[in-house]
Amino acid sequence: MSSPSLARQVDFPAPNGTFDADRAIAAVTAFCTTYDVARNTRYTVVPRLDEALRIAALTGPDRRWRRMARWSGNNDIEGVPETVQLTDERDVLYNRFVAGLPEADWLPPNTVTSVSRWARFSPAMRAAQKVGLGWILPVQREILLVPMPTTRYADSGGRVLHCDTGRPAIEWSDGSGPFYLHGTEFGADLYRTVLGGRLPVPAIAAMRHAGQRAIAMRYLTFDTADAAGAQLLDSGVYRLPLPPRLAGRDRAFAYFTRLGATQSIQWVDAPTIDGDPTDRGREAQQEVSMRNL
Repeated sequence: MSSPSLARQVDFPAPNGTFDADRAIAAVTAFCTTYDVARNTRYTVVPRLDEALRIAALTGPDRRWRRMARWSGNNDIEGVPETVQLTDERDVLYNRFVAGLPEADWLPPNTVTSVSRWARFSPAMRAAQKVGLGWILPVQREILLVPMPTTRYADSGGRVLHCDTGRPAIEWSDGSGPFYLHGTEFGADLYRTVLGGRLPVPAIAAMRHAGQRAIAMRYLTFDTADAAGAQLLDSGVYRLPLPPRLAGRDRAFAYFTRLGATQSIQWVDAPTIDGDPTDRGREAQQEVSMRNL
């Protein structure tokens, strides 16, 4: 038996990040002063890491940083050189969203510097890390500061990105970011429609991504299922005919119960079918259990 589908109103509330820009800039200024790269340097906060990388690609890296240790957000200083060791969430986010960008291939390795690397031995960077700074990018006479985004997961291990409250699962400081449901990414408009349970069954079947189709069925509401031809059986269970792309074979059915008078439904296994054994066997061949959706 699956979890009930959730019918909810979806909006996009303002982000509630804890990044302190003034204290972060002060800490990075102290760090740059210590390593003699602060002269004639400006400090700018950029909300997204990919945006900061594109700025770095246009302006070019700061040559004064060539003498600095080459510790990017992608390499662990305690590991083999050029070996990716995902020991920090900053590393995970870098590898998920930035390492594959074209700009990351030709820029120097320390163009994107994870604050957690320097925080191991720099008091200034430890202070910056505590106020929510994620990365710094030294470009021509300027340091770009990128705050850590708010990340939301379905599991305590932080592996399955998920947020069903109307906000991005990875929310940058400007409120933007990708939307995920149960580890699968959705565009903003499709995310809203799926989360609200308003996507018709034929439209779900037409989706190209199989993972998105399965998740959209989890959020199906009673009215949407009713409009798709759901029929009430004697047992109080509804039978929903499924398009072939959802069923996997022709004339398949899914079964659910309604939770009171709400829009939420609960997917269940097919009920025992009374009648002719031949009909029962045919029905068993056609049914599709939604318990794993």
